[in-house]
Amino acid sequence: MINLSFRLKAVYDQVSAARTELGPGRVIDVGSDHGLLAVSCLENGIATSVICTEIHEGPADHSADAMITSGFEDRSQVIVTDGLDGVRLEKGDVIVIAGMGGLNIIDIVSRCIETETPELLKNVRFVIQPQKSVNLVRKFFAENGFVFDDESVCTDRDFFYNIMRMSYGAVPYELGAYKECYGSVLLKKAESGDELIRSYFDHLDEVFSIRSRSDRVIRDALEERLRYENQ
Repeated sequence: MINLSFRLKAVYDQVSAARTELGPGRVIDVGSDHGLLAVSCLENGIATSVICTEIHEGPADHSADAMITSGFEDRSQVIVTDGLDGVRLEKGDVIVIAGMGGLNIIDIVSRCIETETPELLKNVRFVIQPQKSVNLVRKFFAENGFVFDDESVCTDRDFFYNIMRMSYGAVPYELGAYKECYGSVLLKKAESGDELIRSYFDHLDEVFSIRSRSDRVIRDALEERLRYENQ
């Protein structure tokens, strides 16, 4: 059995929730991190098959080796490609893009939106875990009509990570600076007393207090948060 890091376990939990909603089907892991998540999905029966994509041959070979070693060679495919390029999505797919920068994620999903039909996009789910630029990721998905079905936070080696599960609603909307920076789902969870998210927000407050000097959006978000906290 694969032992996942706290970060990958949190990603796995969101994938499992998406598969529970959609029923049996495929998991596509973009930038597959040695195939660990994909193997876990197959071992635990939450995926009928997996596709792992890597932009370089070396990491792709590691993922392919993991599939062979785990006995899943016949239920997996490893592709050397940029993001989802050349991967034909199917109804019921869960697409995972984890462990890369937010701008890279935006680029990959932008190309996916351009090539896939709205009807197909409505019948897949995205699980996203950006390493940075989280606010820009939220802004992009909202402006492109995605709904935040859930968002969670985990800690791994003293770092906070956000994991978002999203579906396509096809109706663009604006989050505003506060929800872009803190997350609409996370704000509701914090109001309900989630101590981990409250700790995460305390961390964000410290980071944003510095970044707000040069970033107007973050400054607006922090000012709104302070107004809310002082009510």
